Amino acid sequence: MIFYFSGSGNSYAVAKQIAEHIEGEQVIPLASFKDFKQCDHAERIGIVFPCYGASAPDIVLDFKNELFRHLDKKGKYVFAIITYANSPAGSYLAFKEDVDAWFKVKMPENDIYGAMAPTPKKEKDMLAKSVTLVNRFTEGILNKKTIIMYRPIPGIRFLSKQGYKFVKYMYKDFGKKLYADEKCVKCKQCIKYCPVQNITFDVKPVWGSDCVNCFGCVNRCPENAIQVGKKTQGKRRYVHPDYKNIYY
Repeated sequence: MIFYFSGSGNSYAVAKQIAEHIEGEQVIPLASFKDFKQCDHAERIGIVFPCYGASAPDIVLDFKNELFRHLDKKGKYVFAIITYANSPAGSYLAFKEDVDAWFKVKMPENDIYGAMAPTPKKEKDMLAKSVTLVNRFTEGILNKKTIIMYRPIPGIRFLSKQGYKFVKYMYKDFGKKLYADEKCVKCKQCIKYCPVQNITFDVKPVWGSDCVNCFGCVNRCPENAIQVGKKTQGKRRYVHPDYKNIYY
């Protein structure tokens, strides 16, 4: 079983690529998974997720804690993979006691509020490199090898905590800043894109209080109509090609 959390498709694409090499493997969105008894029969368990400001997202950490509260690790191979745009920072630290292997994959940026999506050429180059890298470490997963692909430098735990605090402060009102501008055609696709069912519709999309800052609705809106304040207006969006028709 390979669980993933993904807003614009990077982590989904990595999970899917690995699953294609393992007969009968499932790729499951962790945001909606509740039946942890299913994991009792799994030979391999993977968690694939993005780096959020030097750490794993809260929704991933909550899932990880719940998973290991139920899971008997005996005879199981557990791995984690982080997708990141700049640095994986201390994301490994919350997992290192629980996993047999840890990998990292550099992927295109999807945060167009605090950063910028890559150019089409850079995006294409990054995705090609990511496929090569994932193929390389998939063999280790197939053979259940103990591999720690990334070890944080000394002091990164403190720096990561401070970095995550800063990012959480920076994005604390993210959900309140989301809105659909005049380009909205009322297609309601954004409702299907939200991993936590936080969007309803009343003339235009309405966001609830459970936003997880994944940028899924912002990047995947077919009309580029969803904005975060004024910072995303006119910016290029990014969605992984394999994620175009994936819904929650």
